[in-house]
Amino acid sequence: MEKILSYLVNSLRNLATYSFFIFLFINFTHAQNNILPCGTSWMVKKEFEKNPDVFLKNKATLDSISKLYNNSSRMLSQKVIPVVFHILHEGGPIGVAENISKAQIEDAISIMNEDFNAENEDLINVIPEFENVIGDVQLTFTLAKIDPDGNCTEGITRTYWPETGSADDDAKQVIFWDDESYLNIWVVKSIDSSIGAAAYTYVPATGGPNFKHGIIANNEYVGSIGTGSNSSYVKHTLSHEVGHFFNLEHTWAEWSEVGLSTNCNEDDFVNDTPNCIGSYSSCNLSSESCGSLDNVQNFMDYSSCTCMFTAGQVNRMEASLNSNVGARVDLWQDDNLWETGTHPSYESEECLASIGFYVPNGTTCSGEETQFFNNSYNVGESPTYYWTFPGGTPSNSNEENPIVVYNNPGIYNVSLSITNNAGNAYLIEDNYINVFDQNNNISEIVESFENNNFPQQSDSDLPWSILDQETETTWNRTETAYSQGSASMRIRSRFFSGENVHILYTPFINLNSFDTPVRLYFDYAYAKRNSQSDDLLRILVSNDCGVTWTERKDLDTDNLVTNGGSYISTTFVPSSNQWEEEYVNLNPWSGESSVQIQFEFSGEDGNYLYIDNIRLQSQNSNLINSASEAKGKLLKVIDLLGREVSIFTKNKILFFIYENGLVEQKQVID
Repeated sequence: MEKILSYLVNSLRNLATYSFFIFLFINFTHAQNNILPCGTSWMVKKEFEKNPDVFLKNKATLDSISKLYNNSSRMLSQKVIPVVFHILHEGGPIGVAENISKAQIEDAISIMNEDFNAENEDLINVIPEFENVIGDVQLTFTLAKIDPDGNCTEGITRTYWPETGSADDDAKQVIFWDDESYLNIWVVKSIDSSIGAAAYTYVPATGGPNFKHGIIANNEYVGSIGTGSNSSYVKHTLSHEVGHFFNLEHTWAEWSEVGLSTNCNEDDFVNDTPNCIGSYSSCNLSSESCGSLDNVQNFMDYSSCTCMFTAGQVNRMEASLNSNVGARVDLWQDDNLWETGTHPSYESEECLASIGFYVPNGTTCSGEETQFFNNSYNVGESPTYYWTFPGGTPSNSNEENPIVVYNNPGIYNVSLSITNNAGNAYLIEDNYINVFDQNNNISEIVESFENNNFPQQSDSDLPWSILDQETETTWNRTETAYSQGSASMRIRSRFFSGENVHILYTPFINLNSFDTPVRLYFDYAYAKRNSQSDDLLRILVSNDCGVTWTERKDLDTDNLVTNGGSYISTTFVPSSNQWEEEYVNLNPWSGESSVQIQFEFSGEDGNYLYIDNIRLQSQNSNLINSASEAKGKLLKVIDLLGREVSIFTKNKILFFIYENGLVEQKQVID
């Protein structure tokens, strides 16, 4: 395999192709070992390719300073680094999964402080050959006590983010504190599979003045307790990433991946870390991969026994800490320590709680148990909780994560009060939870949005709904364009952040009497605004009152386009021939008594997406003529190109295919 890989690397001259090939190979290897690698080299390469001149200029500056520090001796002084942990979660309770506990965060900080002050217990395991080069960075990491607005903080934020399971740099758009004042650490459920990492950061040379620096980490690689692990590789992961943050490379090379024989010809720019190919999930203390003893116990290796920095690495980090490149020098200055509440002489006080809570989807059904999750932070050591639930049972609760039942449909307020040593904090959310009556369902949908008051249709048996949005314009009815009748629904992401989802809910549908195939058809029209348009429509189905949703269809930007692909910089208004039809297969829910469907849209910088003529079709729909026993069961309807379409399709020649082999040609004229 090594010879094959070497041959391919020499054959691939294009840097992007080379990077992608190595990325796939390494991630396949790591998958075999059940631990995730560091993603820093991969991400730094991508940023380098965007703006190589800025990177090379910054790197040259840092390298010149590093040489000065390598060639002179000096007494190091203890430096304090203010830290904030941003927990990006899916709404579950604190201390479960990615919504990690305060104790786990404090454990992670403690391990970092031990590692960067040569006080970690496993340092005693360093083999004699490297004892004389053990480095003491003399850094203390302290959770911030004052936030960027001057408010009291525990150095921890908690934010609901539905994309936390596939996180990348978009996490920095959700919440970010000034990186010249704080080391930002974002804790997520998992990092996007295109990166495939336990954690990643960027070296100081990366990006221009507006680049957002910090560390993004999978929650399972944070600390040694909770979702973390006491294994050497896992518990030292943040120390490894902080090493990168302060300009260290992997011990085997700057950008190369672990285990390549060509790494012997590469360098990590540190004199006392011998050239090596790197180790992975192993601890061969006698390894001599490049002709000299490897420092496999180095924090910047991937071994299973990492426990040390070297003196040369300390010099390189010290150079970064005293350089304006990447603004690392600003972090530990006295004025910043006072402003962030991390100065050793700062006397902190307990904070008023920052209150937040969550219920999945913001909806429930009458008679169902509904779990509320406290997502508050800055709660102190012994908080007391007081919830109120108008219309619910119980109507109030002192539990941290109470369960409530609403017996009547409606929209209800929810409030939470938290009292600690700093005082009382209170939050009331008006119209917070929408309680549906899932027994008030329908058995037919033919919706073309003709009602002027949609979705508030007092005269209708179709209780459609739209998820409220505070900051972005969501789904709205329009008479500008339509495929049926005189109206449709539309949405545009031109001014969206890309972080929010916009949901249109169908009524609850009773599919008890529906035979397969059961399908929900709809017409749609869309055009890109420009090359940056990035939109996504997902269709999801639930049969448990919205507690869980199953994706049945997703259409990304390219799949949504119906105008041939031309960019429309002005408002897109589709012509009659710029509409297309799509359907969602509902066969798994045939026979269910309460099914709901949602049209979920997200994106940014796009033009209008229109949806119209939503209709339910099944084998025994009253719109299908299946009286003839000879025909048998209708299997599908296709057009002249062989594409499966709805039986409602008009102005086209259609072929109705039955189970006995009979094929009927029909054409319905509008």
